Amino acid sequence: MSKHAIEGCPRCGRLFTCKLNASLKCDCMNVALTTNEMQYIRDISVMEYDGSCLCVHCLEELRQETQG
Repeated sequence: MSKHAIEGCPRCGRLFTCKLNASLKCDCMNVALTTNEMQYIRDISVMEYDGSCLCVHCLEELRQETQG
């Protein structure tokens, strides 16, 4: 079984490589989030996407939503 899987982002549909089994190497770790931003995105993910991982593009968009 592969450590990584190609996933479709539940928010935008873009394909990305999910590295759940190697989360410290996951691309999402490159998105610098404050505690408040992280909580906001976690809440959105749980309420709207069943807690699924989101692509980096969507993480950045949601991070920007918290700032405006």
